[in-house]
Amino acid sequence: MVGMLLALLVGQINSDGVGAGPDIPLFQPQPLPFIAPGRLFAVQLPAGWQVALHDKDPYTVDFIAASRPGEAAMQIRRIKVPAGAHPRQLMLNAIEQRLGKLPHFKLALKRDVPIAGGRGASVLGTYAYQGNLQFPRVIEEVYVVAGGEAFILHFECFEPSAGVFVPDLERFYLSFMPRPPAIDSPYAAPEERNEIPF
Repeated sequence: MVGMLLALLVGQINSDGVGAGPDIPLFQPQPLPFIAPGRLFAVQLPAGWQVALHDKDPYTVDFIAASRPGEAAMQIRRIKVPAGAHPRQLMLNAIEQRLGKLPHFKLALKRDVPIAGGRGASVLGTYAYQGNLQFPRVIEEVYVVAGGEAFILHFECFEPSAGVFVPDLERFYLSFMPRPPAIDSPYAAPEERNEIPF
């Protein structure tokens, strides 16, 4: 899974592939899905994460690890793409135009990944927050194309804490669904269930 790459990057998995992460109880209740306004996408929120909607940008939703403020965030953004767009091309454009320009950006890995019942592309790396090498951050972006639109799942966290967030990333990636059918969710008000146009 994609989150396993994050664990490998920060040395949380030994040579046998066994993680040194936290113990997870055998039974965990299944959380209700978060449905983005306009049924843009659905995703299972990991425990302890909060939603932040953008008033002026209905195509972007932020998720913040409330239990560890400032350490980790996931942003899911929808963009329009031409017919036949490929996730790998979106990834290469992002590296060239945005990620590669981050202070002290170091590319760790790029690859194809399964997500949302199809193929996606992932890029993983590190950079120095505000150019300060004392504050290294891990960044992972996953790109998914669904028809004439694409979704960018942008995760970043303080590098020493990266291993803690691997299970949360797995939940985001495994549950992500673009344009879900109508599903009852306490997160979306009835008026938000209308489709957001292109």
